[in-house]
This record gives sequence, structure tokens and C-alpha cells, in this order.
Amino acid sequence: IPSYMAKITSPRPCAQPKTPRAPRRPRSYTPLSDALSQPLTFADTELAEGIQRHSLASLLRAAIHRQRRSDGEPLPNVLCALLVWPLLKIKSLHCFCAELCQILAGHVSVLYDFLGREDINWRGLLGELARRVYQGNDLGPRSQRAFVVDDTSQARAGRKVEGTSCYFDHTEGRTRKGHQVLHLGLAAEKGFLPLEAQIVMGEKGRVDQPKDKPFKDQRSAAARDLRRAGEQTKHGLFREILQRALRAGFRAAFVLADAWFGCKENIACCLENHLTAIMQMKRGLLACRYQGRHYTVYQLYGKVQRRMRPAHRRTRFKTASLVVSLNLEAHPRQPARWVKVRLVFSAPVRAVSADTWVVFLCTDPNLSEPKILEVYSLRWSIEVYFKEIKQNLGFLKEQSGRYQLAYASVHLAALRYLLLFEAMLRQGRLSYGEIRDRESGRLQTLTYAALLWQLFRSLIEGALEGLVRDLGRKLVKTILAAIDQTVESFLQQALQISPQQVAMQLKAEELGYL
Repeated sequence: IPSYMAKITSPRPCAQPKTPRAPRRPRSYTPLSDALSQPLTFADTELAEGIQRHSLASLLRAAIHRQRRSDGEPLPNVLCALLVWPLLKIKSLHCFCAELCQILAGHVSVLYDFLGREDINWRGLLGELARRVYQGNDLGPRSQRAFVVDDTSQARAGRKVEGTSCYFDHTEGRTRKGHQVLHLGLAAEKGFLPLEAQIVMGEKGRVDQPKDKPFKDQRSAAARDLRRAGEQTKHGLFREILQRALRAGFRAAFVLADAWFGCKENIACCLENHLTAIMQMKRGLLACRYQGRHYTVYQLYGKVQRRMRPAHRRTRFKTASLVVSLNLEAHPRQPARWVKVRLVFSAPVRAVSADTWVVFLCTDPNLSEPKILEVYSLRWSIEVYFKEIKQNLGFLKEQSGRYQLAYASVHLAALRYLLLFEAMLRQGRLSYGEIRDRESGRLQTLTYAALLWQLFRSLIEGALEGLVRDLGRKLVKTILAAIDQTVESFLQQALQISPQQVAMQLKAEELGYL
């Protein structure tokens, strides 16, 4: 039956109330600008949102010394470029300057010139951002949070690389020269929060700032940091950083450290601040009192070796513990300060050698062995953090030997991690690696768009030339200017790239600097 006959012969249905039609959306004559105005556009990256949410440009402006503050500097542009470049999978900052036109007047790189400033308090900027992330997010109960301290190293060759010294690399089994950086963070069930970093220098092979290139101001932030790195020991710096974190309002129940920080002064500092210290101890001549007699750690291990048992059937390690008394007084002429601690001995069930065992010290003798080992496992989060900043976040990747750049690079890597870590907490369903990969993909897409825009602009201009006779050159120029303004504002919002910086890159190429 034809359709029109079916309408005639079919019985007429009962009248039903008509549903009101949705108002028709007006036709958009600016689809590009409409798409960019949507809240879910890919220009709104997590890094850009984090910079705006915490007003990092204002915090950076406050971190610059007042006497040398310059209101004409494009701080948002510079800060965004400094935070973004490692996520673009670029080998070095120099390559980033060459590709994304961060050139000032065709002579000096804006980013290197900014990183070379001595008066920026990068430590204060990191501490303020960490405090805001800590207060704005729930990291878990205090009973499951711990301060974690550890140091990492980055090999840096060259006699003119400032702030370096010799250290023993355990992965390669030999002595190397480079930067050693002490880190303090807050480990919780939801992740790791970096709080502070400090470059340290040992006594062997140290390279201070050369006399022919002194600091312009010995009271600047970089100069004070270099003096602190050379005058204080690693243990003294740890105690100072821990005290500063407590004064800033960070709270935890434990302090975790490996054998390098297991000394009496550090244990006493934790007890004075009402923190439970869980540290791996060296198997040296540390004397403990057990059942009225003094023993070394080796002798105590001989007492518990035969009764060590695994906690579960599938556990690969066997443990045993003793409650002993430890003298925290480091000076032999001072009166002894005895405190009760628990020593937990651990060894593999199927050990290749009888000497493969470790000992952990806990200042709370009431904690059980499984609880001590469970809390100590939080220390692994700082190792994951070290791997992340070295492989993906540009840790000490700036190709310069000046101490100011190393000082800035250490804290900038932590700032990048903090912004991505907060994005992970806000998303709630993605892991840190997924957040980082997504942001890296977005930024690479935006960078590719920025490089293609000049080609697209020439094609659009060529297409509009054919309409000059019909529309007039004045109208064509107006259309082209509107397109330029829309796309360039989008790129400036996404990548902090302005037309002036593009012109500076072209000028730098003409002068032979790129």
C-alpha cells in the first residue's frame, strides 16, 4: 500500500497531547570559536588548571626578592613553559627553546635567563604549593601517614659543574661525581607528596662556585642554598627539613628512613617531636642492652636466628624481634639516655648466603612485627617518585653547570609532580601514570597544532584571495584578522605562546642563534 493510502485507510488514532518541541538551536557561524569555548576543550590541561587554581604566577612573583622584582616579566608564560617542556618528550630545555620560540630579543633564551636568577626562592614556592595540596585534599588518616627521607643522585661530569661531589653509586658499584639531592616527602595510602628538596655535597671531590663567577648577591636564595649544602651534613639537613615541615603544619605518625639515616641523633629528633621512627640500621658496632648485658647487632641476630619464622606460608621472608634498650647519647662523656626500642630481624626463607639479613629499629616497642614491616613498606613510594622525576619530569636535565639552574631544576621537577598528583586526586579514577600520559598526549597535540598553524594560515589566506573581487579586500582582511585572533588566543591559552615570541624566534634564526 502506498504511504499516502495507508494514511487515509488507517483508523484515526486518539488525540494525544503534543510534547513541546525543544527550541531550535540557532545556526552557528563561528564553529571554531564555539568549540573552543566549551568547558571540556582539550586546551584546558590539568597543568594549566593547576597553575590558575593555585595562582602559581602570583606565588612565583612573591618568591622573587623585592629589590630585584620586575613587573614587566611575563611570569605566567615563563612558568608555564618551565613546567610543560619535560612532558613534551623533548630531550633538553635547549631543544624546547629552539622549537617553541622562547627567545628574548634574539640573544638569550628567556627560560635559561630566568632560571639563572639568584633571587628566586624556589624552596618557598614548592613548600607553599605542597601545603595547599595537603590542605585541599584528603590523603588518609594521620595514623597511616609517614614522613619519608631519602637521597638520590644524578651523575654530572665536568669541572665547572657547581654543587657536585663524589658519591658511591650502589647500582653501578663504583664512585661517581654528580649532584646529590636530599628529599623529604609525606607518604600516605593515596600517594606520595614531596615537601622539600636540598642539594648536599660530600667532602670528596666537591665543586663549589668558582671564584671567577661569584654570586652577585651572597644573601640571595641560591647563594644561601649553596652555603647550606656545603656547611651542613646530610643528617643535619634532614633534621632541619623535618622541623620545618612540622612548623608548616604537615602531620604524620611515623618517620621512615633507610640505613644511611639510622643514627642516634636522628632517632632522638623523632622522639622529641613525638614521631615513631622506623629505620633500617647498619650492622655496625651499635651497642644495645638486652637482659642486663650489652650486645652488638650481630650478637643479637645470633640469639634470634634459630627462631625466625615466616608470618605466613607463602611469605618469602622470615622475621623475629627483640625489645632492647638503646643509649641515644652520642657523646661518651655525657650521661646515658636509655630508651626501649624494638629490633626486627628479617632474612629470606631460601637465602643463598647466611649473611643476607637486615635489621629494622622501631622506637615504639608495642608495635608488632607485621605492623612495622607494613608501615616501612610506605618508604617505597619515594623510590617511585625518584624514578618518575628522573625519567619523565626533567630532573636536572638543564644543560648548564651553574648552581642556580640546578637549584631551580630540583624544585621544578617536584612542582610538576605536585600538579599531576593533585590532578590524580581530583579525578579519583585514574592512576598517576594515566594522568601523566594523558597530559603529555594533550600537550603534544597542542604543540603540533601550533607548528601547523602557520601552514593553515597561508592556505586560508590563499583561499580568501579568490573572494577579494566579490567581497572586497577590506572585508577579507577583517575575516582573516578574526581567524588570527581566535586561533592565536587559543594557542596562547594552551601553550602560553604569543605572536611576539614567534617574531623573536624568526629574528633569532636570522641572527644564527637557533
